[in-house]
Amino acid sequence: MIDINSALMQAYYEAISALDIPIYEGEEPDNLTDKLYAVFGDISTNETSTKNSPDINVIIQLAVHSWDFKYNNTKLLNTKVNDIINAIKSGQNNVLDLSQYGLQMLNLTVNTQTQNYGNLNGRVYISRILTFKQDIFVL
Repeated sequence: MIDINSALMQAYYEAISALDIPIYEGEEPDNLTDKLYAVFGDISTNETSTKNSPDINVIIQLAVHSWDFKYNNTKLLNTKVNDIINAIKSGQNNVLDLSQYGLQMLNLTVNTQTQNYGNLNGRVYISRILTFKQDIFVL
């Protein structure tokens, strides 16, 4: 099995940053002023190779956080999450093109969960957690 995390994160980063959504790895920086941004969470890989095929099953978590003063509804958040899903599940086969990394993505699915954190210091926080599951074939 080879480590494919960097290649996958780069492909996801490029797709999301093209939407003008700030994206960070692990956690957001201190003193962040963007009212909507994304943060890579955990990445889990599991080798599923067979005798004839070098395969890896991957789960990537991405949190999209939003906040606004006093009131925050999910309209902008849901619109941006939809844009992210469409950017990741784009192309002819609804997968990211990973050929430049010697990889092929197959069977991409996404699950989402909304988390309403409420009011903290006058800011109302709502987040969506996206979990992308995909099979990767090593070319």
